[in-house]
Amino acid sequence: MSIVLSDVTFHYPKQTSAVLNICAWSLAKAEQAFIYGPSGCGKSTLLGVLSGILPVSSGQLTMLDQRIDGMNSRQRNRFRANNIGYVFQQFNLIPYLSAIENIRLASYFANKLSNHQLTNDINTLLTTLNMPSQDWGVPVRQLSLGQQQRVAIARALINKPSVLIADEPTSSLDHANRDAFMALLMSIVAENNLSLLFVSHDMSLSQYFNRVEALSDINQG
Repeated sequence: MSIVLSDVTFHYPKQTSAVLNICAWSLAKAEQAFIYGPSGCGKSTLLGVLSGILPVSSGQLTMLDQRIDGMNSRQRNRFRANNIGYVFQQFNLIPYLSAIENIRLASYFANKLSNHQLTNDINTLLTTLNMPSQDWGVPVRQLSLGQQQRVAIARALINKPSVLIADEPTSSLDHANRDAFMALLMSIVAENNLSLLFVSHDMSLSQYFNRVEALSDINQG
């Protein structure tokens, strides 16, 4: 399994009630799941816990056969860098850095590749994602929204993750850009045999997934 949760709870400091209370949930290897729910229901908190950004308050969280709940913050950060790709809602690119620099920064935390191999992998990713080479070196704030999407995907894939997490990445896109983004994302997931957990309030996106669940059915918090 890619992800297994057992009796997992999470609450923020100084809060007595749990935001998450999940008895059991799992994601198989190479499975793609869509979890939906309204804003504020805990979707981003769930992804924060699964990616190790937030520590579980109690319970067992296993990812790729490793117990995440037993790791300290530094160990979780290293595990995330090496195993999890994350596509954020607003992409979270550093605006004054170029596409290449944004992707290199993600690779720095994993420290997997030599400089030569990293350069080759970045070039391959950006070419595969149809990014014109003349745009690779300009600050990403000068790129179109569609190009920024591609940089965000390349950054999420540069460390060759086994699990890809997507947090409302289409929320600011019009229909045409949304559909193009989803088609690109799902093709990359299929080609690389990735496990994908995608959360959104937009139920129209469920058409891309065989597994669709409401967070309220999973979370008893």
